Amino acid sequence: MARQTDWTKLAGKRVELRKGGQVVRTGFVKDVLDSADVLWLEPERFRQRTLIDKSMGFTIRPMQDPSLN
Repeated sequence: MARQTDWTKLAGKRVELRKGGQVVRTGFVKDVLDSADVLWLEPERFRQRTLIDKSMGFTIRPMQDPSLN
């Protein structure tokens, strides 16, 4: 899937968080700030909820829902 530059469309979706072309983690986007440059990534497994800012250099890619295949 292509990277998502408009983070406002990511709320409620499962995504991959990437940096340098490598997947750092996956999770669900809980919320996106109105400015669309910060989002909350909900925990998956034993990780904590994380605040992600575009200035951190991450790429966000929505993950395809396997139930749609």
